[in-house]
Amino acid sequence: MFGISSFCSICCVIAAVFQPNLSVTESSKTIDQPLQIYVEGLKPFQVVELKAKTVDQKEEIWTSHAYFQADKKGCVNLKKDKPLSGSSYDTIDEMGLFWSMLPSSNDSSSSFKCKQDQFVVELTLYQEKKVLSKKTITRFLKEPAVKIIEVKERGLVGTLFVPPSEKPLPVIITLSGSNGGISENRAKLLASNGFAVLALGVFGVYGLPPNLQNIPLEYFETAFSWLKTQPQIDSTRVGLYGISRGAELALLLGSYFPNSMQGIAAIAPSSVVYGALGDPSTPAWTYQGKAVLPCAPIAQIDFKENIGQSSKQPASTRQSFLSGMKDERAFEAAAIPVENIQCPLLVVSGGDDQMWPSDIYVQQLLNRLKKANSKVPCQHLHYSLAGHGINIPNLPIPEPTYYHPIGKLWFSMGGTRAADAQASQDVWNEIVIFFHKAL
Repeated sequence: MFGISSFCSICCVIAAVFQPNLSVTESSKTIDQPLQIYVEGLKPFQVVELKAKTVDQKEEIWTSHAYFQADKKGCVNLKKDKPLSGSSYDTIDEMGLFWSMLPSSNDSSSSFKCKQDQFVVELTLYQEKKVLSKKTITRFLKEPAVKIIEVKERGLVGTLFVPPSEKPLPVIITLSGSNGGISENRAKLLASNGFAVLALGVFGVYGLPPNLQNIPLEYFETAFSWLKTQPQIDSTRVGLYGISRGAELALLLGSYFPNSMQGIAAIAPSSVVYGALGDPSTPAWTYQGKAVLPCAPIAQIDFKENIGQSSKQPASTRQSFLSGMKDERAFEAAAIPVENIQCPLLVVSGGDDQMWPSDIYVQQLLNRLKKANSKVPCQHLHYSLAGHGINIPNLPIPEPTYYHPIGKLWFSMGGTRAADAQASQDVWNEIVIFFHKAL
């Protein structure tokens, strides 16, 4: 028979064997790099819960959770294991706990903003209500060593981000969509990948026009010229990165000034030039005092019965853009002459884009390039379930509705949180690869 001391020794061994441990491995602390999240020391087939918690710029708490069943060795690997029913996300996704977080207010349309270019995430492993293990990690939107330089000269308004380098760097210009402002988040993350990045204001910023209306392309000629005066930048290697109306602009600039850039990434672009925001008959873009092209037609958007007044009843504008295409002559007259572009292209579309039919626009762009026998390399990334909200990866994603800060209305972006998250991770990786090759 075993004595008391032997029995105690066996109990200690069993306790040591089943000592749950949550480990997190980081290849980089920037948010675009996935984490390896692993649990070991569980009992075979034990069911546990992982919770993620963070606090945003407004001091609001965001959380997510997922249930997992350990394998026969007592391990859980988020890269390989599918969460059980009742979790915040339902597919195998090593970063699912991050993008699926929602605010404590339960406002699923709320937008997450990092505090001071970083956010701290607390990961906790539970069995029922008992804490088994805990880890705290910090994720950066911008590497701390990246310099921030405010640009307010020669009429330009923007922010230049420059990572450490002993030689001049290639530069990417980021262009915002119809919300205006300065696209700094994308710029910060791109700069953390080894590029100088100019987040250039176009409108909706102090010192620039308040609306997307009669924006002169000469402004961007000035930007190209200004880059040549910056010693930390190699102005022979310039990229453009635009989203939505900013993607329309990027393609337009590539068509008008083909020798000024060496790569263009256009996310959810149009294939034609549309008019001013809120006044589709007024030019959005001008050159030498004239509209660059006729404005593409768009059917009247229906805002009756409180459509667009809340996140519960967002407006879907896709059909209005599709209806505008029926005037084939007017639509063709507004086509961006992408056959003039002389640099590699990366174009991205979502098959459920409800803001405008970017999937159809991209196909029109590709057809136009093919018809012109263009020799320019063009990579098309299409995500059938994604919408208009393809963004930087691994941040909490709101429901696919959007409050337009200038239009003062709610719009449907299309897609789903999961589809947009998957597309965002893939697209971001491809964008970084694309610019490293093109520039």
